[in-house]
Amino acid sequence: MNSTFTERLKELTTDIGRGWQSSLARHCGVTRAAITNWLSGRNKGIESTHLFAIADYFRVNPRWLATGAGPKWAEIPMDLSKHVHPTVGEVLHKFEEVTARREQMSESERIELYMWLAGERQSPQESAASQITG
Repeated sequence: MNSTFTERLKELTTDIGRGWQSSLARHCGVTRAAITNWLSGRNKGIESTHLFAIADYFRVNPRWLATGAGPKWAEIPMDLSKHVHPTVGEVLHKFEEVTARREQMSESERIELYMWLAGERQSPQESAASQITG
């Protein structure tokens, strides 16, 4: 459990054939050089959007990928398998919305966003809509 993010990423890529770095870069919306930096350990941190995208790409548990804790492989209940985590595009769109705002996010908005990213709740807009209609 004391492995680093770099070691866990290398573990996932040990038996993969050629071309996966370019494919992963496209999936994450980064350059191939960024993948090389993650594998070399040059980057000391990783953005959450990239972490979730990598976990999605390899179908592993994001918590395991980030910390080494918990099960390695994502176990998704059959009835939730379509909408557990937002897609990378949805996440990037949400961050664009947040950064375009002039005021800072409140603590409760940050928590809602984190829970949405973790796949534990519906999107913040859906949550607000259900409160209005419910």
